[in-house]
Amino acid sequence: MADESQQPPKVQLQTPQIELDRQLLRDDDLLNEEHLRRMDQVLLRRNLDHARMFSRKLSLELQNFVHLYTPEANELRRRIEKYMVMERLIEKEMARRHTY
Repeated sequence: MADESQQPPKVQLQTPQIELDRQLLRDDDLLNEEHLRRMDQVLLRRNLDHARMFSRKLSLELQNFVHLYTPEANELRRRIEKYMVMERLIEKEMARRHTY
C-alpha cells in the first residue's frame, strides 16, 4: 500500500498546436461550403476572425522564428494556406448573404 502512494504523478503531455487549431476551428466545417451556409451569422463572423487571427499568427511565426527552408517552414506555409482558404470561403458565404 505504501508503494501506491509513492508513485510519481502521471505526466500530461502538451497538445500539439495543430490539434488545438482543429478543435477550435473545426476544419471540416470551415472548408465545406454547405456547412458554411448552415451557420448563423454570429458563428460565421467569429470563425472568420479566428481564421484571420491564426493565419496572421502563423505568418508572424514563419517570418520571425523559422528558417525558410526547413520542413517546419513548409508545414507553416501549408497551414497558412489552409486558413486563407477558410477566410475566402467564409467571406464568399457572407457576400452571398449580403452581410459582409
